[in-house]
Amino acid sequence: MKALKILRKAVSLVLCLSLSGALFTGCKKSDDLFPTIVSENEETDTTKETEQTSDIEAGDEIRQLEVALPYSDLTIQYLAAMLYCKNNGLWDSSETGLTIGTDYLSSVASNYVITNVGCGSTGVNLDTIKEWRSSGKSPDLFLTQDSTSIYKAGYAETLNDYLADSTYLNAQQVYSGALTADSENGIFFAVPHFCSAKIVMGNTDYIPAGTGKLQTKNTTENLKTYLEAIKKEHRNIAGFASAYELIPYLGSAFNKDIPTSYMVYDEYSNDKLAAKQVINDAASYVRSLYSDSLAQDLIGGADPIYSRKAALWVDSSANIRAWADYYPGSLYLLHLPCNDATNVGVPYISTYSLCVAKDSGSKDFASEFAAFISFDPDAQLLIYRLEDMTGLMPLTRNDAVWELVSANEIFGHMASDFRQTMDNAVYCPDSLDNSVFAKTNEYTAEYVKQNDEFDPEKCYG
Repeated sequence: MKALKILRKAVSLVLCLSLSGALFTGCKKSDDLFPTIVSENEETDTTKETEQTSDIEAGDEIRQLEVALPYSDLTIQYLAAMLYCKNNGLWDSSETGLTIGTDYLSSVASNYVITNVGCGSTGVNLDTIKEWRSSGKSPDLFLTQDSTSIYKAGYAETLNDYLADSTYLNAQQVYSGALTADSENGIFFAVPHFCSAKIVMGNTDYIPAGTGKLQTKNTTENLKTYLEAIKKEHRNIAGFASAYELIPYLGSAFNKDIPTSYMVYDEYSNDKLAAKQVINDAASYVRSLYSDSLAQDLIGGADPIYSRKAALWVDSSANIRAWADYYPGSLYLLHLPCNDATNVGVPYISTYSLCVAKDSGSKDFASEFAAFISFDPDAQLLIYRLEDMTGLMPLTRNDAVWELVSANEIFGHMASDFRQTMDNAVYCPDSLDNSVFAKTNEYTAEYVKQNDEFDPEKCYG
């Protein structure tokens, strides 16, 4: 089973790279108050202010950055020009990121030089950072799925001194849970750039003729009934492939649909018995899918998802583009089930964040650029206008940005649903660099096949 998991992740990685983790151990919910970012010391603030003044007075002094972002070089240059215009009183307030001409941005005589070494659509992992450091070629700013592991390894700069007075951190616009996901004990070490959600994907080849496709939002009971109809018509396929992967995300469904952390990780530290009950209820549901032959991991030794013998499976919305290519014309999307038919659902969100390299010589400019492209509405509009962001969502509340995302042909209808529920979001890991994510997936693969009780030491240890 462990080998199968590794194989699936490896193939998924290859698929994702062709398109080009929470990111912390204790998942936080988005009902937190908007955090106050406190500078680590006044001396650093004074130095930072002096450096900024010096840069402005220098006028023509070149400000340089090397970044690792999943965008084209042209998009990076347009964003740099936009930032320059806004910083120097050259931005026409009647323009937006949707209307501004790229020809105009190309013509801006800027002293901002930003080069892009590129990366996959969801950023780089810890191994890549280590390779960069060993070669002495680490970019100043990079996107990653797991900022916490990179920070704890000593590769990411703390950002309190750079973000404390940032004009881009608007409590009315930025989702607070996303911002705190990149922090620990008041120390901020990354800027959340965009996010994905855990969803259920399906193959239209196995939609039961008797019932038709399941509605996008559904209950756990609806899902089971749907799988029964699939199995009745298609006996030789896996109704739900690797259904054990649902368990970490079903806590809220079996806890009165209240936002519940990843694998009830946070709740366990407060009430072990209640947490065990929630997990065992979720596991019992998934186990019943297996015992009723509605879920299966292997058919003839082949993974049913990659052999196109699966009706449903769970994955990150970040991988939609890859699956749409792998299942041309036959991919459809569903939300994770909830237990209450009247509930709007709880989104399980993973952020992809921007880290400033510990050894960067341009930390102030890197931090400013990270906050700008993540939270400025015009910068966000320009990115979603020029790049294929299918399956990825912003971490701001800006109406125009969300409307653009919701217009996406494949993911738009689902993004529109998530927009309504982001304040209930649970921020979760989605990277093998994250020990909780890696251990939980390994543990649940075996746990669901047994009848023992949930063992937190084996899962979290």
